[in-house]
Amino acid sequence: MSSHLQHQHLTVAKTAHYSTYGTLTKKTKYIWIVMHGYGQLAKYMIRKFDVLDPDDHFVIAPEGLNRFYWHSNNQPVACWMTKEDRYHEINDYCSYLDQLYAQYVSHVNQAQVKVVVMGFSQGSATMYRWLHARQPQVDLVINYAGWIPEDIAYGHLSDYLSGLRQFLYYGDQDELLNDEQLNKVKSVIETNQLEVKLVPYVGGHKLLRENIKRIVADHL
Repeated sequence: MSSHLQHQHLTVAKTAHYSTYGTLTKKTKYIWIVMHGYGQLAKYMIRKFDVLDPDDHFVIAPEGLNRFYWHSNNQPVACWMTKEDRYHEINDYCSYLDQLYAQYVSHVNQAQVKVVVMGFSQGSATMYRWLHARQPQVDLVINYAGWIPEDIAYGHLSDYLSGLRQFLYYGDQDELLNDEQLNKVKSVIETNQLEVKLVPYVGGHKLLRENIKRIVADHL
């Protein structure tokens, strides 16, 4: 390879897309930040939250900054990161989530309004990387059928993480988070002494409205 070739980085402004459900008012009791899985779009994920009372719940669904097309049907979809130049992508989406948090959450009284962060599938790893990097003030962490990154250190965050209620919802028929993968996630939890409670549900690798209602009933 020629010694004259160089690979550089330049930070640029980028327009991000996100969807919301409900209206943020003085009546709002809960703000959700929900992160979609690989190959999905925010506008479709947000529909699952229509089982919530829009007066009580305000849901924000940010969309991953990377878009591409499924070859089978030419459907545009998004993802949060790829293996290529991954650390810059992680920093980019953490900054993106910081801006959303500042726009909607920083202005409310968090003694009265609870903040829920939820990741589905790839969105779960995204969620944990953001929590790890920025430590936003949140009340409830829901990992829905997703991974917990094993390549980051959690030890210095013990005080922060111990203040969070963390749950992992997993399906008994999940073809992606199967028994083998679930055991690996459990190992990450045990190795890092994370206080994550496992909650099984009947079904596969899908975000179900009935489980969203269950989360509200059990934890809010």
